[in-house]
Amino acid sequence: MVSWPWEGRAPTPSRFQMSISFCPSGHCPRNRVRCEIQERNLCTNSRDCPKKMKCCQFSCGKKCLDVDKDVCTLPKVPGPCNAYFVRWWYDQQKETCSSFIYGGCQGNNNNFQSESVCHAICPQRSNWLG
Repeated sequence: MVSWPWEGRAPTPSRFQMSISFCPSGHCPRNRVRCEIQERNLCTNSRDCPKKMKCCQFSCGKKCLDVDKDVCTLPKVPGPCNAYFVRWWYDQQKETCSSFIYGGCQGNNNNFQSESVCHAICPQRSNWLG
């Protein structure tokens, strides 16, 4: 579960910290990101999720995650619906976040509401490799 430094208070820049810590396999990632809009929770607990997935606070809402997969390695999936949402995904080939149009349904968890949230969840891998 994410612990917010401003628990019970409105988030302000002075109270906000953007960070992420990666957890061992089998555990939800712990992240803190600044979200312009809190997204609808897609689950309330892990019983709401398919087998081998956990309900995790991730990005800007609760989502079912396969905690053994790195969401930053997932492909861009615009989905088949016809909505028009500008979203961000981590492009492993370019080692950066890129925008795309999300149709509003299906897709995967490599789908972030802003470039800053994408960079917070998926820091550039090239920086880690030297």
